[in-house]
Amino acid sequence: MGKQKRQRHKLHKENPTGLPSVKEFELNEEITEGAREKVLQNAYGDVQSCNLEEKLSALQILASMSCDSSMAKQIAKDGIAKIIGPLLMDHNAAIQVNTAHTLRDIAENGGEDAYIDLIKDDIMTPLTALLKRYHSDWQPKKTGDEKETFVEAVGLLRILCANNESALKCANEEDLASLLTKFLDINIYGMGIVTITTQCMVCLSDENDTAIKKIKQSESILLNLLDLKTDDEKTVCKVLALKTSVADLLININNYADSNQVHVFCKVLSVLSKVLAVDHKQVLSCLTSILPHEKNAVSSDKRKKVQESRKMLGLQEQALQILANLCYEDEDSDIDSDIDNSEAMEIESECLDDDSMNDNLKMTSTLPVELVEIINNCNLIDKIWDKAELVVDKDSQEILNQTTEGKAVVKQFHDIRCAAYLCQNNLLSNIEIDVFGGVDNLYRKWLEIGTVVFKDVTSNDIELLEAATAAMRAILQQLAEVRANVFKQLTVDDFQPMLNGARQCSNTSVRVNLIRMLCNLVQILMNNKNSENHEMIKFISTFLLTICTTDSQAWVIAESIDALMDIYAEDETDRLAAEIELVPRLLSLIPHFKSKVRQQKKQLKDGMSVVSTVNANLTRFIKYKQKQIRTLRQKS
Repeated sequence: MGKQKRQRHKLHKENPTGLPSVKEFELNEEITEGAREKVLQNAYGDVQSCNLEEKLSALQILASMSCDSSMAKQIAKDGIAKIIGPLLMDHNAAIQVNTAHTLRDIAENGGEDAYIDLIKDDIMTPLTALLKRYHSDWQPKKTGDEKETFVEAVGLLRILCANNESALKCANEEDLASLLTKFLDINIYGMGIVTITTQCMVCLSDENDTAIKKIKQSESILLNLLDLKTDDEKTVCKVLALKTSVADLLININNYADSNQVHVFCKVLSVLSKVLAVDHKQVLSCLTSILPHEKNAVSSDKRKKVQESRKMLGLQEQALQILANLCYEDEDSDIDSDIDNSEAMEIESECLDDDSMNDNLKMTSTLPVELVEIINNCNLIDKIWDKAELVVDKDSQEILNQTTEGKAVVKQFHDIRCAAYLCQNNLLSNIEIDVFGGVDNLYRKWLEIGTVVFKDVTSNDIELLEAATAAMRAILQQLAEVRANVFKQLTVDDFQPMLNGARQCSNTSVRVNLIRMLCNLVQILMNNKNSENHEMIKFISTFLLTICTTDSQAWVIAESIDALMDIYAEDETDRLAAEIELVPRLLSLIPHFKSKVRQQKKQLKDGMSVVSTVNANLTRFIKYKQKQIRTLRQKS
């Protein structure tokens, strides 16, 4: 969708294969399945021909066919790696570059099935051999097949290593990280090669200590790349693309908790701030003025503007993802090993010490003060809020939906919003509330996002609902922690959208987010004790207990129980707990919960952390609360 096509090599004679030309194939959308299969089989034969032109034509046909996802999967399944993989080492430069390009298209468009088949058919052997032909003393010409082959080959490696553990293992064994560090000198290799190289190294270094150690040796070179400047408007986007990938790489190979590395993260945040400073509303305006005429003759200058604009949107999404990952902590890291341990999934029967009930089980990290200062000075939080806003209104969407590339642009703006909400979610738990404008500002933002979630977004837009409710949940968590009293008069009607969503939404993550919001709202209501709030707390508590019996997902049940344990953790809630019969109702839930956990423990994934927490604490919570309520009744 919206894919740029590489300049094709012109053939010396007209249609030497008898196959449809690349252009004919791309334009003819009515080719039958049988005809496609025939074209495919002919291409497989011709790509092994001794005739150079037939071979080139067949490679281009395969590349063109693989632009379709289903065809790319089929081509990979047919063993294309075995058929054309050896051509990566062909003596002819045109064959090499076309082969690398074709394989990259197959991998890019074929998805997981294609990655598996390519790796299974040993594409890594010829790909590694090809890359090792490029030595540190190689100096590319400004244009030419040799340079383009390198770019395509590194691009293929990036896609495979980003999506397949076997490819990453092979890259480690062949020490490809060290090989790639030789191509970071922008004065020798130019911006294009250095950019694709750093993008590939980002994938190689993702939680991969082997590659990180090798890349770390070139950290000073990478830091110098962040200082790259340009006064030429034509190269601004390219420079930002390079610096963004370098920023991504530096975060992968460093830890912000290390005081010696704070200066690295300060430079990274400054780069990301500049990327997010670009006004995406102006980008949208530019695109809506050009794209409706895409089917007509559009000047090359306008096409370049479209390409630059789309690249900038991609950079903004990447910048938001980098910021989100900066503050991401894997809560399940300590419990993954227990997933297959059936004993660990059983409810604890022994009562632990009562005074351990109030232990804070969730550790939260905070960013170093130097990074918070950069975030403040760059107005980074405001820039992130800005990217979460809806900018593609109905009129703009109607214009963009007229073309394939326009539809891709709509998707890009949608993805930026999702990334911005997730970024807010991660940052909120790591930065003091004042950086976000204080309690009142956060409350206003919560209401704004609530309008998006409960009024503007359709129920089938799960990706946006999940991201937006995650941000809402994070905001309420912060408001509850500082005991903010921002909800003055709430009625059941105010809660109804959340209650309906927690009951009816098809997505488990969204239901979980809404349940945690209800928990945080109750905790906030408890700060302002009055009769209305008392009844509201009872109503929501009863609702959470009902969810425990009606929901089919162990994760959702665990979140509801965890929410109830949070709400009723303090002794001052004992009377309320007795009123709603909390203890007997939780006791009756244990068999149901245990059964769901046993059935679903291999599919829990994101829910594993809270399920384990509830497993470890539910029985002791019940026994503790049971004793407290008994004591309360004896006193009365």
